[in-house]
Amino acid sequence: MPILTLLLYVIVFAIVAYGLHWVCVAFGMPAPVMWIVGAILLIILLVFIASQTGINLGGAVIGHPIRQ
Repeated sequence: MPILTLLLYVIVFAIVAYGLHWVCVAFGMPAPVMWIVGAILLIILLVFIASQTGINLGGAVIGHPIRQ
């Protein structure tokens, strides 16, 4: 993956994460909502990393393995 594409993905993820944090703070969401939003972002991040590296998730290879 080119470094420019990776940088673009990181910037988009950071903007989305900041936007969700801002929405939760602006509307005074309780702490469990912040935890759920964080968990969803973490799952999205882990699935993206797995798809880029070709890690086996639950019996199915996601993406193209680069470790071979």
